[in-house]
Amino acid sequence: MRLIYQNKQRRIIKNREEINFSSFSSSHLIVVAARAKSKKQITESATDDEDLIVKIDEKSFPTFTDPKRLIDSSAAFSGGSLHNLAKTVYFLTFLKGRNHEIELITDEPSKTATLENIEAHTLNLDKALFLSVENQAEDGNRRPWITFALDNFPLVSLTLTLTYSRRKRDSDDVKIIIDGKVQGNLLRNIKHFLWRYVGSFLPPFSSKIETETFTVNLPQGLHYIEFWADRMPILHTLTLDFGSQPQPPMRIPTVENPEWTEDFYDDTPQMILARAMFGEAEGVSEKAKIAVGWTIKNRVLAQREKEWGLTYHDVILKPDQFEAFTKKKRFGKLIDPLNTDDEKVKQAWYDSYRIAGEIIKGVVIDPTDRATNFYSTPIERIPPWATKERYKTQIDNLYFYKL
Repeated sequence: MRLIYQNKQRRIIKNREEINFSSFSSSHLIVVAARAKSKKQITESATDDEDLIVKIDEKSFPTFTDPKRLIDSSAAFSGGSLHNLAKTVYFLTFLKGRNHEIELITDEPSKTATLENIEAHTLNLDKALFLSVENQAEDGNRRPWITFALDNFPLVSLTLTLTYSRRKRDSDDVKIIIDGKVQGNLLRNIKHFLWRYVGSFLPPFSSKIETETFTVNLPQGLHYIEFWADRMPILHTLTLDFGSQPQPPMRIPTVENPEWTEDFYDDTPQMILARAMFGEAEGVSEKAKIAVGWTIKNRVLAQREKEWGLTYHDVILKPDQFEAFTKKKRFGKLIDPLNTDDEKVKQAWYDSYRIAGEIIKGVVIDPTDRATNFYSTPIERIPPWATKERYKTQIDNLYFYKL
């Protein structure tokens, strides 16, 4: 999981706010923390509560009973139930392409709500997703606390770890609702049977850490996992078991099927780096390939947005930077590396992909001493940036420099 956007600035949302970020085609985790007031908390003359809904790349998250109803959704923020206490919603969804948009939309008549925090992560999903939540509920009465919204995902089971306590007066309680069905406990009395964890049943002034797995076997679709809180329980972790590796709703190039989709932002970072190395470091040693890959990573690490870019995609796809991406010479091989009968070329592709992964993970060290630029010989004209002061090393017929 990689954080690609975050804004912790607490602010009032009025009518609508649009948040934009860039990434690549992959599963994303969008986390929104906000609060909304009840009408009594707004003014004595207010006629309705504050409400806030979230849309991601024009995707909406409605109620199960009415696909057009967004306000009362488990993924929305309703002042009538929150009473100005914070709620956090985790949106797990697949986003395609480079540019993405999160819309925060308030409802009439107040047209306001408070945003606490928003962040976006890219995910490389396997059969399960582990989330370190570490969220303690604000002190308050029974209300929505945390929601996990799964957009077009299956779910075999979920495993949670939380802490709840018995307090002097009113103790911690936790309710769990999965797709509208309360996961109650028949061992509780009538007052508490809808609440899975009840602090008043614990010994005085004690706390309990509970880990439990819920087997649900839900098919691919929209699912809501809701946690309601009374007082101040803590949700530590949540593991979502999908049963198998979730398949994206469109083709994502893989090492065995690397043919270009005509949008390089459908490539993972490892795929786009492998293409760059395959195209730029043809016919050289493995050490030289590693060196080429590291010059690209060094640009990413430099975080010089205007000059190079912030991500592997930005750096590699920046115009006039890498000859292999200019639709000349090796571009045909680069967009479909396995479209050949030459076994040496195929092996070069597999090597490039493996090395790209090792570079991104930091498994192989940088042989260039932090170089950011290189050129190969023979060459018609030495680049103006290739000065003696910037020179780092030579590997095969490649010369490396740090700008």
